[in-house]
Amino acid sequence: MANKEAKTRLRPILHAYLVDLAKTGAYGKAKAGVMRHFIQVGIVQAVEAGVIPKRHALEFGENPEAEDDESEAAED
Repeated sequence: MANKEAKTRLRPILHAYLVDLAKTGAYGKAKAGVMRHFIQVGIVQAVEAGVIPKRHALEFGENPEAEDDESEAAED
């Protein structure tokens, strides 16, 4: 199942931070992985705080047990 592309504009300094974080490898191997990590963390925090309701991966045809390793490898 292919992901829909999300386009966004970021300030140059934010791109530089994403590159710096990717170089550490702690949050992803490339800018996309770093962005994905922080988006996921933010969504989890919003769900836990009750800002938004929890959704279930099965509703979107996803396997909740599957890891996102394939897309991380594709970034390199």
